[in-house]
Amino acid sequence: MKQTNGIYHVSYQVGDWLLHYLKLQLLWLYWVFRYGIFLGIFPATATIIQAFFDSFQKKERPASLKTWFKTIVKKNFRRANQLGAMQAGLLLFLWLELRISSTFIQNSLIHFFLLLLFISALLISLYLLPVYLRYDLTLLHYFKQAILLMVISVPQTIAMILGILVTTIILTFLPILLVIGFVPFFLFPSSWFSFQAIQRSESLMKEGRS
Repeated sequence: MKQTNGIYHVSYQVGDWLLHYLKLQLLWLYWVFRYGIFLGIFPATATIIQAFFDSFQKKERPASLKTWFKTIVKKNFRRANQLGAMQAGLLLFLWLELRISSTFIQNSLIHFFLLLLFISALLISLYLLPVYLRYDLTLLHYFKQAILLMVISVPQTIAMILGILVTTIILTFLPILLVIGFVPFFLFPSSWFSFQAIQRSESLMKEGRS
């Protein structure tokens, strides 16, 4: 009887978890299209990360996810789009430089340096929105803080990359999860490990001051 109750409890928890991810996915899609795709991607993505941060810290979910999502996505609209556009512009610039380097310059040292910059910019992207959600800074300082976290949180950064790879493998073998929660599934590992990196950096700062 206890075993049956245990199986029922686990099934209920998994079902509740998948339903929550489905709701986040649908709300993400709604607000992305509501804001014209490009202007909706960054604030909607930041809002899902905020939902994860709240669950990590408060261990609870909002009473009305739809109402909460609407409030937070509107709050995130301006600054998340500014950060997202700047980061997207930087990545596009570095990618074009890589293409030019490989096609016309063909210098291995320059190409390696540009590739290193591009990979670093991708890693900064993993921390940029989490940093924005955690702190109230100027645009430039968000990037500085994201770079700092990337440098001092190597284990968390590696874990984020591995988490995204594992998620990709799982979604490849279980494509039904793509329908249920494609975006939340991909954002969860980066949200979790960026949250750990932020907490670790804050602990280090407190220790340094004491």
